[in-house]
Amino acid sequence: MKTRIFQLVCLATALMSPLHAEFRNWTNSEGVKIDAEFVKSEGDNVTLRLRSGKLATVSQAKLSEADREFVKTSNVPAPVAATPQPAPEANRKAKWLDKMDKAQEQAKQTGLPILVLFTGTSWCPYCIKLEKSVFSQKEFQSFADQNLVLLKLEFGPGGASKSKKDQTLQKEYGVKGFPTYFLIDGTGKHLDQGGFHDGINPQVFAGWVKAAHKKS
Repeated sequence: MKTRIFQLVCLATALMSPLHAEFRNWTNSEGVKIDAEFVKSEGDNVTLRLRSGKLATVSQAKLSEADREFVKTSNVPAPVAATPQPAPEANRKAKWLDKMDKAQEQAKQTGLPILVLFTGTSWCPYCIKLEKSVFSQKEFQSFADQNLVLLKLEFGPGGASKSKKDQTLQKEYGVKGFPTYFLIDGTGKHLDQGGFHDGINPQVFAGWVKAAHKKS
């Protein structure tokens, strides 16, 4: 026996022309056809949107085998959009920070690792050499703009510091000599560490950063 809902749908669709590309013919087990758009299926029920815009719920058992197969393939959950990953702006200019919390905040915003430099450029010969051979070079600045968050912690002779936070970081990182630098991610995870050595330059340093970042 024909259901009342299919009789009403047939009457409505007979008076209307196709308006939506996703509308299709549906057939019930008695051969009655309707023109409707698939909305969803829950359990044994299928929700269809009629040309009038009204929603109709039909039991899958009353649909043709072809319609049931269509529902099966159409009721796949839409993929969840990936959360956009943070990235540095194209015109970003990396500047040396002197507070870890500021560096971590910037790392989260840009998605970049942090270069933590323990140095003493007012008294340490190798710190001065590292500054001249790497950090003061234009090539390093260009690399850092898109690849690093910079954190420089300056210490006085013998590792003295007026900053208790810097002293705490010195102990946490186990810094015994200067210069010593670390590459960490935004969560504080240590990726690698290094210091001054012969032959170091912006290109060598950039290679070290890339190699250390791959370990994460």
